[in-house]
Amino acid sequence: MDSEGVAAKVADETTKPASQEDGESKAGMTDLLMLTDKSQLQALAMLLRNNEELMMSQAIKSETERVEYLKTVSDCYTRTMKLLDDSMAARITYERSGGTRSLVARDMDDYVVYGLNACLQNVRNCCVRLDAIDKLRAHYDALADAVAEPAANVEGLAAEASEYKAAMWQYCYNQRSASARAHSRAYSQALKLEGIDFAELVRRHQLRLGYGSKGEEFEDLDDTQKLEVYNSIIVESGRAGLPVRMFSSGRSAGGPKIAATTWAQAVSVFIMAAGNLAWDVFTTEHEVEAILKGSLNLLAGLGGFAVEAVVGAAVTKAVANVGAGVFACSLAGFVVGAIAGLIFIGVSGLLINLIIGSPRKVPDMSKLMFHTAVMPDGMALAYAVSH
Repeated sequence: MDSEGVAAKVADETTKPASQEDGESKAGMTDLLMLTDKSQLQALAMLLRNNEELMMSQAIKSETERVEYLKTVSDCYTRTMKLLDDSMAARITYERSGGTRSLVARDMDDYVVYGLNACLQNVRNCCVRLDAIDKLRAHYDALADAVAEPAANVEGLAAEASEYKAAMWQYCYNQRSASARAHSRAYSQALKLEGIDFAELVRRHQLRLGYGSKGEEFEDLDDTQKLEVYNSIIVESGRAGLPVRMFSSGRSAGGPKIAATTWAQAVSVFIMAAGNLAWDVFTTEHEVEAILKGSLNLLAGLGGFAVEAVVGAAVTKAVANVGAGVFACSLAGFVVGAIAGLIFIGVSGLLINLIIGSPRKVPDMSKLMFHTAVMPDGMALAYAVSH
């Protein structure tokens, strides 16, 4: 069955976006179901587009804003389809000639499939999703260019692609799956009992890895080092089996693991996934996300609101309990999963960069305007597509 046929089969799912609490979807699935059939993944992209187009048309009153949002929704779909087509075409081409390049192309294709599953199932905010898809595309292009070079270090690229593929599977599966979240529940509870906030947790792991002996703050680290810190938290919590150091920045103890040809592009893909997964590890036993969800739902009928109003009124209790910095980080992580479905254009980078770049700092959010709507749940739709 082609993607349109699969999408039509589950069209009834698109009229009632599934809710999700603590990793459990309305469809009854508690763990993410990785779609490896390309037609099913294409169908999921189509269902999300159809849902989001309808939702944007109803939720956003401003014609100018609505056109901008709808373009974002359309771009998510078209860029997903193009990336799937290109990675499959490269795989077929290299498999015809055989050799190590065919193994690289196979792992590149699988990496793209896992990465798009992560984008479509784990990122409910379409604006953030488009940014994630674009980063995945840039990394795929870098890999494709590298493997096409006649003098390429094919064996090195094979090791790279294999590790990228394995890491992406871990990030994707363990973000929202209830069984994975259960592994980090005791860890999160212990942090809560100790009174350890997110910034202190990050600091502990930063120092453990040897980054900070000269007084460096987390935001002073390069992206590779930040990724190592987040992976260290994820691994210690039992949440996922990630290598703490995938590819070294060159300043890590022990030196580089692999001379990664495309690491500059890869780190931008992984750091967002790792930062938000680390935040989810921390919040498993915290109430701030639930309080934030309830507060935003109360304001959903207003159409647009300033984050400052939320911080100043509806979630005063949450901020008082966990600190303004943790609340701001929670908002950044919350926007990615978007249980309440915050949708916005042009400001996602500020909030997302907070959680992955400067966990001790709180930006001025008084002028950030949002719309609220219950966004489609890609995880629930993926389950419907597969059945």
